[in-house]
Amino acid sequence: MVALMKIRLAAFITILLVAPIVTGQDNIEVCETNRNSPPAGVFSWSPDAKVKVYFQRGTFAQEQRAALLEAMDLWTKTAHQTAAGVTFTFEGEVDGSPGCRNCLIVSKQSVRKYNKYFAFFAPVQRTDDGGLITAWIVFDEATVSPQALQLFMIHELGHGLGLGDCPSCKKRHTVMRSFRRINKAEGVIEPSGCDLDVVRQVYELRRRVATNGDFDAARD
Repeated sequence: MVALMKIRLAAFITILLVAPIVTGQDNIEVCETNRNSPPAGVFSWSPDAKVKVYFQRGTFAQEQRAALLEAMDLWTKTAHQTAAGVTFTFEGEVDGSPGCRNCLIVSKQSVRKYNKYFAFFAPVQRTDDGGLITAWIVFDEATVSPQALQLFMIHELGHGLGLGDCPSCKKRHTVMRSFRRINKAEGVIEPSGCDLDVVRQVYELRRRVATNGDFDAARD
């Protein structure tokens, strides 16, 4: 049964990569993967996870912290709308990993020195089927604009909710697009209808699979 459910999960992810999605908004928008809608990713927090977010000690100024918290709140407000049930709460500053379940650490490093990105989401611990246990979000140390940090944070939190990157998407269609400038906030500043629909489909499937004992959907 476990093997069968994993096959079904893989098939569903494949469908998400190629199938158009129709939003449930009043102004109907047809969501087309890799045009105005991101693909599904390969990992996500467990359904109903209460994610505890920690900032690296002494890294973010007051305005920057407020911007990051606003990004967390934007996704938390969608918890029931998307069927994810995932919430993000700020738990303070730490010097390293607190080593807890459903923990997310946000820090800065020399990201651009090693790759082309301004930030990245690192799934430190996860289950065999992609369930996140512990993760990091790392911004490049040159990112100082609160607006840019908020936008990058919304993007990276989206990865933890099952969204993949969409470099071919236009900037006003999804928060999962690529960013061209490190301290410039461009395009939409909150999850789009297509973003939310992909999250919804990811978590509807996760809940069905969890019912059969495949995913560990335990809540902390």
